[in-house]
Amino acid sequence: MTTRKILYGLSALVAVVGVAFVLVVGKAILDAPEESPRVSAYADGRYEEVKPFRYCPVQEPLCDYEGTTATMPVREGHPLQLSLPGAISENPWGFASVYGDPDSGDVVEADEYFAPGTRNTLTVPPVNEDGLVLIGVEVRLPSGVIDVDTDQEEIVSHAIWSIATTEAD
Repeated sequence: MTTRKILYGLSALVAVVGVAFVLVVGKAILDAPEESPRVSAYADGRYEEVKPFRYCPVQEPLCDYEGTTATMPVREGHPLQLSLPGAISENPWGFASVYGDPDSGDVVEADEYFAPGTRNTLTVPPVNEDGLVLIGVEVRLPSGVIDVDTDQEEIVSHAIWSIATTEAD
């Protein structure tokens, strides 16, 4: 066997291994599960990437999805700051803040809705203008559904990012 034949053989082997490697890596990338978007939350010196509490496809908004509620500390002068990725903010989205009075147990929820691309950050005060304390917030992606029994349209949240707030030390 000549040196030239050995070099051709090695070159062909390297090419085959290279093509196989590219195919395996490409297949792994295509088969990788799609990661759900996360909301960035910052409060009182703590940062967290919040995973969804609920994350269902738009076409199946009532799917079973078991997520968790994140917890963030807040206190006077240190608001909760949220940053939303384009996967949320480039769609119609809703925001709910829940405030309460620890003494009376009274709770008030305020809801806001935003058009696609109009807002991707929020600053949430730890105490509202009525002196109530922030209990928690939710970022929501709405979907419309129709109850086939009653033909009634309803808006449900197919994706929710939930954050409970605690008093900071």
